[in-house]
Amino acid sequence: MFEIRKFKETDLEFNELARIDNLVNHDSIDHPDDDKRDWFLRDKSFVRDRLLLYEDDIAVGVIYYSQGREENCRTAFFTMNIDPKFNVEESRLLLYNAMLTEIDKFDCNKIYTNVYEHSNYDLVKEFLISNDFKHVQTNREYTCNIKNIDLKKYKPLLNQLKLAGINFYDSKEEMKDWPNHYEKLEELTWTYHQDFPIPDGVKHTRTPFKQALKIQKDFEENYYGTEIVAVKDGRYIGSTDLEVYYKSEPHKAWTNGLGVLKDFRRKGIATALKIKAIEKLIEKGVTEIRTDNEENNPMYKINVSLGFEPVPFSLEYMKKI
Repeated sequence: MFEIRKFKETDLEFNELARIDNLVNHDSIDHPDDDKRDWFLRDKSFVRDRLLLYEDDIAVGVIYYSQGREENCRTAFFTMNIDPKFNVEESRLLLYNAMLTEIDKFDCNKIYTNVYEHSNYDLVKEFLISNDFKHVQTNREYTCNIKNIDLKKYKPLLNQLKLAGINFYDSKEEMKDWPNHYEKLEELTWTYHQDFPIPDGVKHTRTPFKQALKIQKDFEENYYGTEIVAVKDGRYIGSTDLEVYYKSEPHKAWTNGLGVLKDFRRKGIATALKIKAIEKLIEKGVTEIRTDNEENNPMYKINVSLGFEPVPFSLEYMKKI
């Protein structure tokens, strides 16, 4: 018999959740220590929790959910993962309905989730459609073996930008002692993140600086692949940052973000940021980069030109309640 239990933050639960997630993941490996670190770093000013599904005292499923920040405070974002052996209508409904009860506590009126165009997610995708979720956005997903990129090809671009006074620095290794570095970096990323396409009904919101700094420090201490910042006349004008999960996939880097201020776009800076990041990652033994962008974002053209290849896209779904 299936049973829903609330999350109690035990080591056993973190281990079990990683096990379940890895039964579903099609291209990544989760480690319980990474989930644990992320959990204890969470912003406790809004709701974020998970519910576990058990069958005869064995964890077989989980639904992760969180409340949106500020303008999104009545919106819930969730992910549902179930052991394929137990992924039946009953288990999906139990997790979903249990979540609905919990998010009603913050008067939720919209719920969002995403799945991938991969067979591992077909049953959940069917569940979403049958429960009146609407497809609201498609995100291109790409991978690249960075050892195959001809970096010499991009030296003229880098030289051209240097002559124009645009230089590139590693945030952790070269900029930590620069005046107001973290404040400038946070301002830069917040500015260009507002231009990233997101579904209608969701607003871009800014993480409070204290929380953003805590996340940044954790990134630098535990997951740092690299973070490259483009600077002109002392002004931060573009950046990219990539995480590496050293306990599970030390060969792979995941792109958190990449952007350039509007006044400096179409000059090759985004391409240069990628090249400088790739150079750093190769030095660290990383061989693969994963990245994504909304399907109409022109950034995908840069990825294709560098040799990135498509993998299953992600699909975002929304439902008003």
